[in-house]
Amino acid sequence: MWALIVAVVLIVFVLSVALVARWWTWKPVIKQRVLVQTDFDVTFSGVILSRRGQLLVLGDVTVGVAGGDSRRADGVVIVERARVTWMQVA
Repeated sequence: MWALIVAVVLIVFVLSVALVARWWTWKPVIKQRVLVQTDFDVTFSGVILSRRGQLLVLGDVTVGVAGGDSRRADGVVIVERARVTWMQVA
């Protein structure tokens, strides 16, 4: 019985650490200017305002398309984190 309780507590602890580590990996880039490349060949240069689940909220954004010129976007741009190929902190 004690082994089962210890196993459950250990599993809960490991899952908690994994969730905190996942959250913390994106937290330091909040409020910093970044260049985000997506998997559909669009780049976004802007400031990460927040991270909402699987979404990045960018402000002050310039949108660039492969082979084209860049345009300034009005308002905020929301990018799915699953679509991000790479991100560079400027």
